[in-house]
Amino acid sequence: MQFLLKTTRNDPAEPMETQEAQDVLKRLRHQGRKLVEVFVLAADGTIDRYQERTRRKLGSNAIASRTWLCETAEGDGWGDGRYIPEPLEAIDDMNPKPTAAVLVLMGAENPQATIEQLQSLPAAT
Repeated sequence: MQFLLKTTRNDPAEPMETQEAQDVLKRLRHQGRKLVEVFVLAADGTIDRYQERTRRKLGSNAIASRTWLCETAEGDGWGDGRYIPEPLEAIDDMNPKPTAAVLVLMGAENPQATIEQLQSLPAAT
């Protein structure tokens, strides 16, 4: 599996080491910047996007829990929304293993460019 890191909006994601990527997925931060999206290219060619969602207790500004919304790319939009506890868990549980994952840091969000980059990657062998 190939991991890529997207640090700026207008530049393509750069390859990164697997161990470093797993550390980013565990800490949800890289060099002080927050991880805000994860795009995963499944072996069958589908692309999932994970976005962090915070849930607050009713009547409180305190964060009660954090979950991740997982959606699948469907033409021009996103569908099949479901919640997962952590992106690393979801990636590890995928069978067969995904081909690639792009970790997107805050300020580098550009879903269309990220999808195009994932689609241009060579297929898993």
